[in-house]
Amino acid sequence: MSFVAIATTVATVASTYMSVQGQRSAAKAAEMSAEWNADQARKQASYEESVAQKNMRRERENNRRELARMRALGARSGLAETGVVSDNLIEASERHQTEIDDIWEKASTQAKQLRGQAQMSLWEGEQAQTASKYAIYGTIAQGAGSAASSGAKAYSNYKATPTPPVR
Repeated sequence: MSFVAIATTVATVASTYMSVQGQRSAAKAAEMSAEWNADQARKQASYEESVAQKNMRRERENNRRELARMRALGARSGLAETGVVSDNLIEASERHQTEIDDIWEKASTQAKQLRGQAQMSLWEGEQAQTASKYAIYGTIAQGAGSAASSGAKAYSNYKATPTPPVR
């Protein structure tokens, strides 16, 4: 076998090996990236819920103060908490509760979306890893075929080379 044929076969095997290692590294990086992105999305979802809870507490406190001011104003004016005055207090209280509910609904929806993004990120990482696995199989098959082809050519060249007569 000639040196060139051997070198070509060795280069093909080495190239295949390096390609497979690169694909493995890319798959690992995609998986790690997906996990990191999912973790960040989950943390952001928790943060959004935490901020919403704080905002809801503040809103409740502000609502209590406003209702207390309304009661105090009515009491100073000599109005009893009946009829229209009572209806106004109830309406204000309901309006404030709706505002609080809206704060939580918005945060809850956003947190749910972020958790969905986390799941999607993990799924994408799994898909990238699976695709990389099949790409590795393809690279190995291509490298083996190329190495076999180079070996076969070298062998046919070796067989085709005339041998000097033995004396």
